[in-house]
Amino acid sequence: MWQEFKDFMLRGNVLDLAVAVVIGAAFGKIVQALVENIIMPLIALIFGDTDFASDWVYMGITYGVFIQAIIDFIIIGAAVFVFVKVVNKLTRNKFVEEEVEDEQLVLLREMRDSLKGMEDSKKDGTGL
Repeated sequence: MWQEFKDFMLRGNVLDLAVAVVIGAAFGKIVQALVENIIMPLIALIFGDTDFASDWVYMGITYGVFIQAIIDFIIIGAAVFVFVKVVNKLTRNKFVEEEVEDEQLVLLREMRDSLKGMEDSKKDGTGL
C-alpha cells in the first residue's frame, strides 16, 4: 500500500498538478493586486465608487455582491487570457514534439500493404 501511494505521488500528473496549483495561487495574487490597485480605481473614476457589494442593496438582497463577482470573474478571465497568449507566443515552437510512430503500427501497416499487394496480384492473374 505504501508503494502504491508513493508511485501515485511521484507520477508526473500529480507533480504537475501540484506545481500548477502553486503557480496558480501566485498568479491569483498578481491578478488580485491588478484588480484592486489598477482596474478598480479606474472603474471608480467612471462610477464614483467601486464598493458594489454594500452600495447596491434592494430590500435586503445584496445584488451588488453578485455584480462584483461578475466583474472580478471577467477581469481574471481577461488576465488569464492575455497571460496564456503571451506564453504561447513566447514558446511557440519550443515544445513541438516530433511525432514518433509506434513500431507496431509501422509493422501492421507493412503487413496490410503486403496483403493488399498479394490480393491485387491474384486479381491481375499473376498470382504469387
